[in-house]
Amino acid sequence: YQRRVRDSTTMSKFHIQKEGSSAALALSSGEESDKVNYKTWDGSNWTARIANGKVYHTKQGHTEGPESEPDTLRYIYWDGSHYTLKLLGGNKFKHIKEGGPSHESDITQFIGWDDGKWTFTLS
Repeated sequence: YQRRVRDSTTMSKFHIQKEGSSAALALSSGEESDKVNYKTWDGSNWTARIANGKVYHTKQGHTEGPESEPDTLRYIYWDGSHYTLKLLGGNKFKHIKEGGPSHESDITQFIGWDDGKWTFTLS
């Protein structure tokens, strides 16, 4: 099961950082990644990947499958609230809080598979 989030040739990698780590130590190797592991609203683990200029989302334990809509990512924010992310032009995101306001940013703060607080940007 897979969701296509955005077709954009400007995106190439996720820059991922765990809360409390320095920017130079993002990821254990200090490099960017083509995937990010996050928790969705129901607490299940998903992986977002960049391939061929598109961002895909696959539920943990599932193999890649046909693309489907919508072009959104539902994630858990650091405080436990639920957000929907929509990709805008360039590397900007629109973050829509469930039952609340929305805002635009180039940074996403989310809960990872390890229940830790993480951030990602696109580069």
